[in-house]
Amino acid sequence: MNIMQKRYRVLLIGFVSIVVIVFMAHEQENARRYYQSQCQQSIHPIQIPFLSSDANETNQCQNAKEYMPWWYVLVSWPEGIGAWILLGTGVAIGWQSWETRKAAENSGLQLAFHKETLRPRLSISRFTNDTFKQSCRGEWVFIKMEVSNSGGMPAYGVIVDTWIEFVPCVEPYKFTSAVRYRRSAPFNVHTGVPSGFFIPLHRRLTEEERYQLAKGKGTIFFRVRLNYKAFDKDVHTDEAYIVRAESMDTIAESASAT
Repeated sequence: MNIMQKRYRVLLIGFVSIVVIVFMAHEQENARRYYQSQCQQSIHPIQIPFLSSDANETNQCQNAKEYMPWWYVLVSWPEGIGAWILLGTGVAIGWQSWETRKAAENSGLQLAFHKETLRPRLSISRFTNDTFKQSCRGEWVFIKMEVSNSGGMPAYGVIVDTWIEFVPCVEPYKFTSAVRYRRSAPFNVHTGVPSGFFIPLHRRLTEEERYQLAKGKGTIFFRVRLNYKAFDKDVHTDEAYIVRAESMDTIAESASAT
């Protein structure tokens, strides 16, 4: 709201206040006359001959509080102003409380929106393409991956849990007691700057495993779990893959994110 609008609002409030005061005074006088007349008509004083005229006079219908209705206080002066001030004060306090609560709610929603927008978001973005060929040649088996951050803030203290094992090509793919588990040291992932890490099997495939891999009867099955903080929230992202001749295929039922 600009300065001119505030001035117009003040002038409008002042004008309305003057109109209300004039209206209240006018209504007060009209009401006083009407109810005083009604009061006087309802009283029939008894004339006592031996009393003076002053003694026969009644003091009734002189105080407006004796003949005016209960709502007279709302239009009387100055009691009416006090009543309306109290009423207006209550309304103003209620309106201010509502505005304060609304502002607090909006502020909380905006803060939550900014947190959700700026929070780090990690995902696995890239693999090495030669794992299949190297494994078939009898070289040491490992997976090289990259983690990217598409959020607005860096992800600090990222920890990666990995599982890897050679398994038959039978769905659903499951790890056995021979699985190789590894937890990485904490590292940081900045926005637009991928970070790489390795998932080693710590051995070569046997001749039989190489044959099964080449014929599609066996595969290298691995799972990745990213653990990091998004402000005050713990985030976990799980992905699972199998090694194919030309790509890494995602195992959808083993993937999840929070």
